[in-house]
Amino acid sequence: MLEMERIRRRPKAKVSKRQCHRCYGSGQTTCRSCGGSGYAATSRDPTGQLQSCRCTACYGNKSTRCMACKGVGYLE
Repeated sequence: MLEMERIRRRPKAKVSKRQCHRCYGSGQTTCRSCGGSGYAATSRDPTGQLQSCRCTACYGNKSTRCMACKGVGYLE
């Protein structure tokens, strides 16, 4: 009986949380596909000008979810 009480009273191990080294705690990083511009070059028109459209990776938001911390902002 005394042993069971000791097990229940034992303090739980604390999980240390560290700030993410890639997003610095924000959970968002610059889009790697468009480089943070929100647009990606797709082709050239007949005059030689680059045609661009909205980035398909970030949908024009210029940032994506951090893959190191999965968007949480901290690492365990």
